[in-house]
Amino acid sequence: MSEHSTVLLLVRHGETDANVAGTWQGATDHPLNDRGVRQAHALAQRLASEAPDIVAIYTSPLRRAHQTATIIAQALGDVPIHVDAGLSEYNLGEWEGLTYEELRYEKRLWERMAQDPHWAPPGGESAYTFATRVLQAFRRAVESHPGQKVLVVSHGGAIATALALLLEDDGTLWRKYQMANCAISELHFSPHPTLVRFNDVAHLEAVGHGGPSRVGG
Repeated sequence: MSEHSTVLLLVRHGETDANVAGTWQGATDHPLNDRGVRQAHALAQRLASEAPDIVAIYTSPLRRAHQTATIIAQALGDVPIHVDAGLSEYNLGEWEGLTYEELRYEKRLWERMAQDPHWAPPGGESAYTFATRVLQAFRRAVESHPGQKVLVVSHGGAIATALALLLEDDGTLWRKYQMANCAISELHFSPHPTLVRFNDVAHLEAVGHGGPSRVGG
């Protein structure tokens, strides 16, 4: 990290039962499951050793993210936690709880999003609204801590979309940036963003990270 770089360490929350079941939880407020808690503690131990200079943690208000952030904050010596609703996962409204297969083939979610980013599922939000608020949340974290290291705890879809926008200015490329539960990615801003590492799960070797990563959590 150069003297003037701002660093964001990006973490997807620990595992939930919905992650295991392959259903979209989005804005639904699920807690971590037992393995998710173990994942968060393994990550916290690694960060306490490797990144004691983290000055702040920004987290989604959803329980699975806030639980993960709290476990990490305690390991770092009670680093302050800032809750930012902009870091919440994509809200699918009435379609939450459906499987990925139902969303893809029955509801044609991703097809509809690609055709019209302003379209929204019933009771949910549009891809445009989602992407805009997540990107703004990332920018708030960067602008609030110039030249410092900050941890962001969020969700699979939110992180993937933010990375696609920040690195390629194209939110439709989110599939390239899907992370596993409690994985770490690292962005340096000096001032433009550079991805230094992605989807690092070395700390989860003894705990497991639940197989292939998916958005929607």
